[in-house]
Order: sequence, then C-alpha cells, then structure tokens
Amino acid sequence: MENISKSKTLEQDIEPFVKTDERPATSRTDLLDEFDSLLANRRFDNKMSKKYLGRVRAPRLIGGIGGAALCVAAVVLVLMPATAHEGTLRYILAGGMLVGGAYIAVKFAL
Repeated sequence: MENISKSKTLEQDIEPFVKTDERPATSRTDLLDEFDSLLANRRFDNKMSKKYLGRVRAPRLIGGIGGAALCVAAVVLVLMPATAHEGTLRYILAGGMLVGGAYIAVKFAL
C-alpha cells in the first residue's frame, strides 16, 4: 500500500509541470515565470523526475522489446524447415506473428 500512495503523490507533484507543457502558444517569459513559481512552491528534484520517467518509459520499453521479439520469432518460424503437412499453417501463423509484433512494437515504442 505504501508504493501506491507514493506513486499517487509523485503523480500529483508532477501534474502541474505537465499541465504547463500542454498549453499552446504561451510566451517564453510566461512559461519561465510559471516554472519559477512552481519550483519555489513545490519540492521537485532529480530523483523524483527519474522515478516518474522510469514509470512512464518502462512499460513502453517492455512493449517495444516484446513486439520486436515476436517479429524475430516469426522470422525464425519461417526459416525453420517444415514438414510436408504443416507448411501452410506455419506461414499463416508466422505472418500473423510478424504483423502483430510489428504493431505492438510500433504502438508501444512510439
């Protein structure tokens, strides 16, 4: 339960910084003033930003690696010698794995 409460407070601490980045067409001086007031009123350090970015990037990294591994497994499945009765099914399965792996890798990595 302690991890859940820590992650929620981390999300709440970083939320105002994320909101300032989402607003379009703000002048640089306004952004600088807003960041200055945010940093003056909130405790924010390098460790907090690394934890937040790790939580955001880790699932994307795992998904991208998993999709790439699925693509490699599909190519290996095609390159392995097949018996006479399983040739067509193997190519259909490998094609599905390749398309699915490419979709997963692109969706999670980008």
